[in-house]
Amino acid sequence: MQNASDPLAPWMPHWMSWDVVAAPMMLQLERHFGIRRLKRGMLAMLAGWLGYFVIISMSLRTLNKVMVPMLDVPLGVFLAVQGAAIVFLAALIVLVRAAATAPR
Repeated sequence: MQNASDPLAPWMPHWMSWDVVAAPMMLQLERHFGIRRLKRGMLAMLAGWLGYFVIISMSLRTLNKVMVPMLDVPLGVFLAVQGAAIVFLAALIVLVRAAATAPR
């Protein structure tokens, strides 16, 4: 019977454990990008994104009755895609600025 409290598989050498392999990489990434500083900004963007999509989804039937003339898609779909693109670009800008100001 195997010992369930042992985190390593019986065939796995010690150098392949989480502590030895992944933890130093995560710490290096955290130091390089300053992930702790990004937490507040990312959570604020998440809250804004969720609020935006809650408002869009509450009025989805009314918005989808209107078609965007040049693209020929419903307005609700257009606003959802536009919101996703804006949030992606905002997250990208925040990450690039944090990476530029991170100590090397």
